[in-house]
Amino acid sequence: YQRRVRGVIHIQTRLIMSEPTYKLHYFNIRARGELSRLILAYANKQFEAPRYSLPQFGITEGKDFTALKESGILPFGQLPVLEFTIGGKTHFISQSHAIERYLAREFGLYGSSNLEASRIDEINEAIADIWFSFEHQVFKKPQEEQAEALKKYHAEVLSKIAATFDKFKAENPESSFFVGKSITLADLAVFNIGEMIRTDWKDFPNVHKVSEAVRKALEKYLASRPASPF
Repeated sequence: YQRRVRGVIHIQTRLIMSEPTYKLHYFNIRARGELSRLILAYANKQFEAPRYSLPQFGITEGKDFTALKESGILPFGQLPVLEFTIGGKTHFISQSHAIERYLAREFGLYGSSNLEASRIDEINEAIADIWFSFEHQVFKKPQEEQAEALKKYHAEVLSKIAATFDKFKAENPESSFFVGKSITLADLAVFNIGEMIRTDWKDFPNVHKVSEAVRKALEKYLASRPASPF
């Protein structure tokens, strides 16, 4: 609009920053990309999630990853990658944990203090240990050995970490979540890893409470997401 001051016309413009548009590139599986999808869904953000084939693991449906890789937009030549545009400039973030933390901070899912953020980090680092152990002790076993390997894994590895998670939740008794009074990255991450390693956390009631609260909050997304073997 225009304003006349002392005979001089001053034209004032307002820079309107539009909502970023998000595109999460990942394979047609959950694995290292699903937590970022959950964050975007919980934050009620519209986003694209192009899914790419992974023939060596039997995932034949999806876009051609080779073409994407040769495009040069992938910082490390691998997935996941978050692509988003702000103010006309397009950015790319790679590495799953970097993407998750960026989105969590953007959407207010990283706690309300440095102490809460540290607890969220503790849980996320422990989840990284859970996934690493699961990959090596269960997932990479021959199919016929996985059921027995999963039982052993739950008893020897998962139970110890889950007991600590249960204790962490007990320290926040007035909420359904690990820190504060609303869902954070930690809650979403625990729900996600539970699905990945096939546990409902029922042996750990506090963790189970968190997981079920997240499940309820994500009902719409969970009902519509594509089926995936892992």
